[in-house]
Amino acid sequence: MLRVGLLQPFGRASGIPSIANAGRRLVHPSLARCVHQRQLDVERFESPFWQVEGHVMKRKTRQIKDKKSKFKTPHFEFRWPALPTKFWILIGLAIVLLVVNFLIPVARKPSTRLKRATVVEVSETVRDVLGKFDIFDDKITKAEGLTKILIPNDFAFFGFYDVLRSELKNVGASIIDCRKTADGTVMSIGKGKIVIEDLLFVSSRRVTMTQGNAAIIIDDFGYAFNSLARSFLTMQTPLTISIIPGLAHSQRVAEIAGLHGKEVLVHMPMEPEREKYSDEGFTLITGQDPGKVSLRLRQAFAQIPMAVGLNNHQGSKATADRELMRVVMQSLQGMNKFFVDSRTSQASVAYETARSYRVPAGQNRLFLDAEDDKGFIRKQLAQMSRIAKEQGSVIAIGHVRKKTLDVLQEMIPQLKSSGITFVYVSDVLD
Repeated sequence: MLRVGLLQPFGRASGIPSIANAGRRLVHPSLARCVHQRQLDVERFESPFWQVEGHVMKRKTRQIKDKKSKFKTPHFEFRWPALPTKFWILIGLAIVLLVVNFLIPVARKPSTRLKRATVVEVSETVRDVLGKFDIFDDKITKAEGLTKILIPNDFAFFGFYDVLRSELKNVGASIIDCRKTADGTVMSIGKGKIVIEDLLFVSSRRVTMTQGNAAIIIDDFGYAFNSLARSFLTMQTPLTISIIPGLAHSQRVAEIAGLHGKEVLVHMPMEPEREKYSDEGFTLITGQDPGKVSLRLRQAFAQIPMAVGLNNHQGSKATADRELMRVVMQSLQGMNKFFVDSRTSQASVAYETARSYRVPAGQNRLFLDAEDDKGFIRKQLAQMSRIAKEQGSVIAIGHVRKKTLDVLQEMIPQLKSSGITFVYVSDVLD
């Protein structure tokens, strides 16, 4: 019987003879095959290319680790330079000053100085308002830091105050203070809390306020009776209401105007030079039969019986026709009515014809709203005020428009304070 050594556990350290060693001994062939197979299994098990999953041996996946190059940042070590302690103190103070001035918001005191352009603008605004109240350079002097202004005893100071405050607001300034002193009333004008000018108002018997009468006619009533029309009719200021005859609301407007004590005119349609016009049975046309002219005039006053006079609607061609104006003035004389020439033409002969027939007459000096613009209307009212003060009286014409109403409501109190008296047109006729 053959002797075979005791088999040890598989592995290289087990001492299992290799195939080569097996040939040196006398071994049974079947046993040799078994040993050889076991040896191959052990080599496979320990191979890096095989792995065991359960009881099945599988080939391992090759895992290749990329060798990444690693960059090492060079190490720097900062060392403060060896400087004197006083130098570092100065640097610290400089840093503190920078932080205080640029990084920390500091409440600064407001500047006590204004731009020269601002000062000039405010001063000019004050002079403009003084001019509206007839206070000019001959009544203004400067002394001891004050601007002394001579005013009449009946000077409308409160009206002046309101107008000045409104105008200063438009330029960003205001009345900072107003107080009574032994010498007069001191008014401080400025911007914010900075005083630009101190005005000392001193009453003087030698100074008188220029007066003037202004009569405003509002044309073109009769087209509607709405809130705009009612606003004109209910104004407390004397306004002369001129109504076109033959329109849907002519009689209604005339009645309400009479209830509010307004003076009423017939706004008589007349032939224009180039404009379009319509004849609703009242238009006066050149070449018309005198009897027809007279009849139309009487019909117009019959429709508006409270009318005390007449002014022309359009009529640039009609008022330049001497024969037509002669018939008109004869008719007005017979009805004891007056005539106001609207002056729609420089060639008009209406006013002089009326005077020749001894018909009370007047003529328009300016249209307040020839442009439907508030700025334009304000300038025209200021011009009206100057004419009234220079010549004693003036007639001006406006129309039933919203902007006209707004500016009248705004400026009439100012104009009254400046010496303008508003009257009806019948009070300023020649």
